[in-house]
Amino acid sequence: MRLICILSIALVAMLGSTAALAKTYIAGVEPSFPPWASVDHGKVVGIAPDAVRAIAKQQGFKVKFRSMSFSSLIPALKAGKIDMLVTGLTVTPKRAKQIDFTVPWWQIKLDVLVPANSKLTAKTALSNGHTIGVQTGTTNYDYLKDQIVGKGGNINIKTYEQGTTALQDLLIGRIDAQFLDDDTAHKFVADNKGKVKIAGQISPQPPQVYAIGVKKGNTALLKKLNAGEVAIYKSGEWAKIVHQYMPNAQVTPVPGPMPAGIDSYKKPIPGLAN
Repeated sequence: MRLICILSIALVAMLGSTAALAKTYIAGVEPSFPPWASVDHGKVVGIAPDAVRAIAKQQGFKVKFRSMSFSSLIPALKAGKIDMLVTGLTVTPKRAKQIDFTVPWWQIKLDVLVPANSKLTAKTALSNGHTIGVQTGTTNYDYLKDQIVGKGGNINIKTYEQGTTALQDLLIGRIDAQFLDDDTAHKFVADNKGKVKIAGQISPQPPQVYAIGVKKGNTALLKKLNAGEVAIYKSGEWAKIVHQYMPNAQVTPVPGPMPAGIDSYKKPIPGLAN
């Protein structure tokens, strides 16, 4: 009996020490991006943070979240101040030269948000000298700059560190429209019923997808995240998390298709059987 007790104590101690040794990763997040990332009573929540918590549990590591402005996320990742970038992060060839991406887990479109009483459409909003609010450092800003202004379009671009600040300016008439990802636009409409509406949608080509970002060459973490993404998708936990924030969303398979031209995304894919 005494031997059993000793063995039990040793087992508990071993398990405790294993848990204590679990590596902790710092995840950078821009928390003004619902439903993908936001803050609720001081806690970082949303599809991306909740999914990473599930991945951490499945893969046996710990995660802590650090709130940052969107434009500072990639520099912080490159400098080693954070280990992963967890928010609504769009994969682009330009970003792939600076950081590595996990397998994609979501595809997005771009919406034009306007006041509820506005007569603007997506086409008329993005022309005629209108002022368009957009979050700095995003692919949405790049689209306005390259595809609208760069091709002779007549708009004024007003940048914001946070999408919620742009929304507030839209509500009080400081800007004519806001240009943002479709999931966040729908969330803003739901939270501001009768005040804003979606004037139209743009489907960029090639399609835009979200993924988690890690520092260049961090294959060990990339393997864990890739394997974890697929595992929570197969278990149904991914769909459960998505539907908590977007009840009517259609959950597409993970991994999703990676856009062409992403040099950092080469087979064999770390963490997955190829």
